[in-house]
Amino acid sequence: MDYTSAFMQALNTAPILPRTISPAVFLGHSYFILEETAHDFLTILSGGIIEAREQYSFSMKTLPFHMLLYTKEGSGMLRAGGKDYILEEQTLLYYDCASFPTWEIEMAESFWKYNVFFLTGSGLSAYAKLIPDAGPLLIHVDPYGNILPCIEKLLSQTEGTSLYDKLTDDMLLRRILAELWINALSLVPSKKDYPSYLMEIKQSMDTFFMNDFSLQELEARYHVNKYRICREFAAAFGIPPLKYLNKRRLNAATQLLLSTDKRVHEISLEVGFETTNHFINLFKREMGTTPQAYRNANK
Repeated sequence: MDYTSAFMQALNTAPILPRTISPAVFLGHSYFILEETAHDFLTILSGGIIEAREQYSFSMKTLPFHMLLYTKEGSGMLRAGGKDYILEEQTLLYYDCASFPTWEIEMAESFWKYNVFFLTGSGLSAYAKLIPDAGPLLIHVDPYGNILPCIEKLLSQTEGTSLYDKLTDDMLLRRILAELWINALSLVPSKKDYPSYLMEIKQSMDTFFMNDFSLQELEARYHVNKYRICREFAAAFGIPPLKYLNKRRLNAATQLLLSTDKRVHEISLEVGFETTNHFINLFKREMGTTPQAYRNANK
């Protein structure tokens, strides 16, 4: 199947638009599609960073694709299946564009800035089956969580044409969808399954990640052997405590790189790293590039 041609044909026939508005205002731009992987991998067909300043609404016919939409500023609205879904700041929408015969998107304010991706891939059907009523999923996104760094990385992959790029897209999309479903379907394990001290440690790291933490300090505070803390924390949350802490700091640093003009060493200090070199090395290991190069590519 020629996914590029099929997608462009669908986009040319689906939107019911005012003559003065281009579909690109909502749909973004086309990504390079590697035909040999598009069926099996989660693949981005179109998307980008959209800043809408002119009031508009779109009526769309059924599309055989899926959509992810994250609102950064302002707000919009999805109308589907007789229901309205308000797309306010820091919300992530997932929608199977074939769920209903028609659906509408419109601006709710005079300015709306959002990231949008239209997706294909056989693996999406497994996620869609998890929605009880086949309707949209909408969640509030933790600004320091795992979803936003994945979105920013996907946005930087616009020109990617290699198998490596498409495998990376697939990995990032699966991370986003897994987090979205866990939150939307309340699949987070009950807190009562964990010792209370583990929940306290995690909450402290989530809220005060910029502060100093050490295993010795945690051992003294909770009167639990530090090796047991590492073992039980990793069993509960899938990652050792100090690695979890660094991940929270890196996520916060990523947002500061894109939303402020602070220098790299200032951001490093603000999120809690002792040295700038340590921050840069960890960032490069996680994101595949230096903080400054990441900022230059995504701002």
